[in-house]
Amino acid sequence: MLCIVYIIAIGSAMILGLILKLPLLPERPMRQSWTTSVIFPTAVLALGFTAMVSKLGYLTSANSDYLIALAIGVLTAIFSKFILERILPRPLQEESPDESQEVSP
Repeated sequence: MLCIVYIIAIGSAMILGLILKLPLLPERPMRQSWTTSVIFPTAVLALGFTAMVSKLGYLTSANSDYLIALAIGVLTAIFSKFILERILPRPLQEESPDESQEVSP
């Protein structure tokens, strides 16, 4: 039962993220990318918010759980698209020490 709730939350967050034109994957190289995408952080935030709601006791074995999971997915996608970069801004782009040194002949 709880597994289905997680799938609904992730699925709705990913579908709405694609509708809101979030990229599916972050820019390359992915480890140094601060691009908000559908896979990360949207799906991860949907999992986290669903786990918090479940642990707080709002998810019971009723049919309303599916609606709660759908609402969590929708809110997570909207949060990732419009609010996340205001709360956690991108870091300043700094040059790496290798690129700033010039090779002299």
